[in-house]
Amino acid sequence: MDRAEILALMDLNMREMYREDARATPGGFVVEREGLVLCGSPRGTVLTNMIMVAGRVSAHGVRRAFEETFGVHAMPCSVWTRAHADASLEDELRVAGFDELMSVPGMTLPAAEAVAPPVPPKLRLGVVDDAAGRAAYARVMESAWEVYGIDPETTASHFATLDSLVGPTKCAFIAWLDGVPVAGAVLYLSHGVGGIGWVGTVPAACGHGYGAAVTWAAIEEGARRGGVFSNLQASPLGVSVYRRMGFATSTHYRVFVSRR
Repeated sequence: MDRAEILALMDLNMREMYREDARATPGGFVVEREGLVLCGSPRGTVLTNMIMVAGRVSAHGVRRAFEETFGVHAMPCSVWTRAHADASLEDELRVAGFDELMSVPGMTLPAAEAVAPPVPPKLRLGVVDDAAGRAAYARVMESAWEVYGIDPETTASHFATLDSLVGPTKCAFIAWLDGVPVAGAVLYLSHGVGGIGWVGTVPAACGHGYGAAVTWAAIEEGARRGGVFSNLQASPLGVSVYRRMGFATSTHYRVFVSRR
């Protein structure tokens, strides 16, 4: 595949990952508008309530979607643009009252290049397939994402049901150390791409390769199901880990927030 094909599949897979997260979250919603995909939930944060640019749209169109879907309910929300496709729109958004909050690396790893390292000693990897596993996974994510200032109850809302982690196109992996859950990652397979999301390690267990181990499990499962490459949007703490695993930054998704 050439770069344009890879970027198009990355975009499609990313949008489906966030659609799937919203569908499985109580009160979650997905709104499709011309050139935009909106995903959110009542307890969502500025990063999980999102307007993703999917095609040609004006800053006025983005503002209208923002106000009609999120603004009217005073819900936090961000706008996600594609560095490879939306340069003009990004300039328009700045003029229209949006500020860039952050730039998120969109990273990929071809299935043919995925070679998993040994699993760290004493670590046991498992698949989430029951209520107990779901609850354990939620606890890991609550702790892992609290380092970014996200309220644990808000994170927990994304894992309120087993459907959030189990389904025909998704599979969650959890790492256990001496019977304690320490890390997790979810595979979201779509468009022939293995999307990797909700990767996290409890802070006390960071730096031992546990997050990488569950990520590798998701990568291998995606390849087993026919995914031609793995795709993820890297958190600030995850970028260096993914680089060491062989991921390359193929693009960036720029995150904008309204200043009014």
